Amino acid sequence: VSPKMHIGPLVAIFATTLAVSAAFQAPLQLRPSYAASTSLNLKSGLDHFSLGASSCRSRSKCTIMMAKKEEKGGKTKKGGKAETASPEDFPEIERDVKLGKMDTDVKGVDIKSIQKAVEDKMKKTLESTKAALAAIRTGRPSPNILDKVMVSYYGVDTPLPQIASVQVASATTIVVEPFEKSSLKDVEKAIQQSDLGMTPNNDGTVIRLNVPSLTAETRQKYIKQAKGVAEEGKVALRNIRRTGVDAVKKLDKDKVISEDASTGAQDAIQKTTDKFIKDLDSLCDAKEKELTKV
Repeated sequence: VSPKMHIGPLVAIFATTLAVSAAFQAPLQLRPSYAASTSLNLKSGLDHFSLGASSCRSRSKCTIMMAKKEEKGGKTKKGGKAETASPEDFPEIERDVKLGKMDTDVKGVDIKSIQKAVEDKMKKTLESTKAALAAIRTGRPSPNILDKVMVSYYGVDTPLPQIASVQVASATTIVVEPFEKSSLKDVEKAIQQSDLGMTPNNDGTVIRLNVPSLTAETRQKYIKQAKGVAEEGKVALRNIRRTGVDAVKKLDKDKVISEDASTGAQDAIQKTTDKFIKDLDSLCDAKEKELTKV
């Protein structure tokens, strides 16, 4: 058999082996005799496969970066190319500060019970909106900015304020002291992973947080976030009004109340809604002023 018949398959085998090895960053050691006999024929093939392996590694790196960006809520540039991750890509503004799902379903056997249910649910919505707005940090230290931090406490995700005291120590410092010293490390880890934009300083007893001042751009982003939370509250209030009016209309349809009584009850529900929307707007305006104050 002619030796040339063996060289072709060897070239393909060695080229493929080296390419796969390069892709996994584990280069193989060739026997000198084989390398010498096939070096000339392998050169062009290796160049081709090496380029392919490099491209493969590059695409893998981009895929990993894109996955990390998606997990953090980031975006990629137009054309599918991932941006290089940096701290600026994931500011605290992207934290999940939301009102959450509210109970907006109103039921009642008469007008009085329906109106009471409407008012009670709107009060809860206003309180929840107030708490969500308080969780948005400002330029000054506030214990409320840690309300959304979840700590793995005996395997259960628990709000930080439930397992530690949070105090404002100075104009730029917050002190966190766990009720159980054994949870100090868990609290520190939770703060580090919370995207608060602050580095916890653990002295073995308490954790100190230095609150950095906000830039003008960051203040505007927080204002936008506050308005978004307030809008969620308004949507919940309107849904409560809608289900309350539907409950009144049902009583009218079932001949439990008169048409005039139905109209009066619906007007009363609308007035209650207007009152709570006004209160909610006041909360949002107060938060905006707090954010713009330097």
